[in-house]
Amino acid sequence: MRAIAIAVVRRADGALLVTSATEPGTGRTLVRPPGGGIDPGETAADAVVRELREELGVEAARPRELGELEHRIVFAGRALHERVTILSVDLPADATLPTATDAGHPVWWLERDRFDDPALEVVPGGLLELLDAEG
Repeated sequence: MRAIAIAVVRRADGALLVTSATEPGTGRTLVRPPGGGIDPGETAADAVVRELREELGVEAARPRELGELEHRIVFAGRALHERVTILSVDLPADATLPTATDAGHPVWWLERDRFDDPALEVVPGGLLELLDAEG
């Protein structure tokens, strides 16, 4: 099982900052908040701050844990099993976000009215319910 940390960043209108990946050959599109692996000896909070710096070139502040989800999925022929720590973070008001991560995945705002869009698969499973419960 791989441990990862993801960063919940929301706009005032409720939109969620996400990255996405489309599965070759199927068109299946996974959407999730930015983040990545937790390195040995690193806390989830440290990992999410580092990942946002590396992936997006922004300095996240005040990471606050919202919860943890276990997630299994098969994507692009790979079976993934992850323990996902979800953290809310603040970005500087003047932060400039890239249009893609350092790995080339699109970065964009998922509008609240698209959270249930059947063309998108928001991962990890249970994330939207966790965010709804958190308020």
